[in-house]
Amino acid sequence: MPPSLPTTLLLLHLLAGAPSASGIVPGQTALPDERHIELTADGARQDWEVRISPNQASNLMFNAPLRRGSVTVQERELFQSVMVDENAGLITLLPSAMAPPGKTVMLVVGFADNNVPENTTFRLVVRADQVERQVRVDRKPLSASFFQEEARQARERAEHCETALGRQTTRKCQEDLVGLFSARLVKKGIGIRSLDFFSDLPQSPADSLFVKEAYSYRAIGRVAVELWLDESHQQPWRVKSAELVTEEGHSLRVLRTWQSPGVLRPGDLRQIVVEAEAPEPQSQESFLLRLTEAEGTRTLTVRGVTFP
Repeated sequence: MPPSLPTTLLLLHLLAGAPSASGIVPGQTALPDERHIELTADGARQDWEVRISPNQASNLMFNAPLRRGSVTVQERELFQSVMVDENAGLITLLPSAMAPPGKTVMLVVGFADNNVPENTTFRLVVRADQVERQVRVDRKPLSASFFQEEARQARERAEHCETALGRQTTRKCQEDLVGLFSARLVKKGIGIRSLDFFSDLPQSPADSLFVKEAYSYRAIGRVAVELWLDESHQQPWRVKSAELVTEEGHSLRVLRTWQSPGVLRPGDLRQIVVEAEAPEPQSQESFLLRLTEAEGTRTLTVRGVTFP
């Protein structure tokens, strides 16, 4: 009955370390009996150099089982034997006399568990005068607690970013209401504190533009008026300027105006937004909103504008 694989590997290992005809050849430098490599996740991409020699066996011993079928050697024809015991974590290499000095062959090794690092690479360098008979590789994988800590830190970073984004959105709301409309974050009474004042809006059939919907908004230090105009029977309306004044002549400083871009299809409404400063208690009154046209002489006057 032929010897089993572990027995064969053990015999090769003993032969590799025996000072006999299969031991150190004439002119060959004796290296330490065992070399130690510590394999960590940080050094997983490093390819470790191991010196091999023709007709001399070299053992690589791992402190973890190897994944079945994961051990690959380039230019396999340069070796008399490559024996792998995955369960024992043992690889025995026996280069042939055809392996030329200075030749480099890559050896890839994968591990059976799911820890990191999952695999590693060795550069097998053929040397006629030196051989490393035994290389012990201690793999120090990352523990589950490491990944739990990484996940915890990632959650904290995400929560921090979410909080910062919330603050930024709040500041944006307070500082630039028009920006919220153009970004479609606020529309038709939805998004921030608002008031639908269309039902109290006096209009005349003689008006050149007819308001179909009207909303007002309030944020800290800011107010805005949103109008939806029917211009299906008129030339396209482009706003040039706007003013908000009370019957007593008090006015709010208009900061900016905005209207929905593009050419409207039949039945579509034109959205116009006017933003102004809102000092208390002045902005609690009823206002008249007057809009002038950018290219033309038409004006639009909206009475009874109030804010929430």
